Amino acid sequence: MAGKKPFSRVFLGWAALWALAALVWCALLGLEWYTTDALACPLTPDASLHGTAHWSWWPPGRVCSWEVTVGGETHTLTEEAPAARLGTLAVLVLWGACVFTAGSRRGRAVG
Repeated sequence: MAGKKPFSRVFLGWAALWALAALVWCALLGLEWYTTDALACPLTPDASLHGTAHWSWWPPGRVCSWEVTVGGETHTLTEEAPAARLGTLAVLVLWGACVFTAGSRRGRAVG
C-alpha cells in the first residue's frame, strides 16, 4: 500500500490562484461596504439629489433608494445590488471545490 503523495506544484498553483481571486472579490466587497453612505447614492452621476443607502448581504452589495416626487405623487426608486455577484460567488465556490477535491484525490493512496 502506497502512502499519500505530496501535493503537486500544479495543485498549489491552482489553490493559490483561487485564494487570490477569492481574496480580491472579498476585498472589493469590503471596500464597497466600508464606503456605503448616503453620499454614495446620487440619482444620476451629476445630480445633487442623493438617496439613502444600506448594505444587502444577499446579493451582496449596496442598495440605494430615492424618494422622488413627480406630478404631486411621491415614488420610491430602488436600485438593488447586482445579482451577477451571486454568479461570481458560485464560480468561486465551485472552482474552490474542484481544486480541493482534485487535490484530495491526488493525495489518496493508489491501489
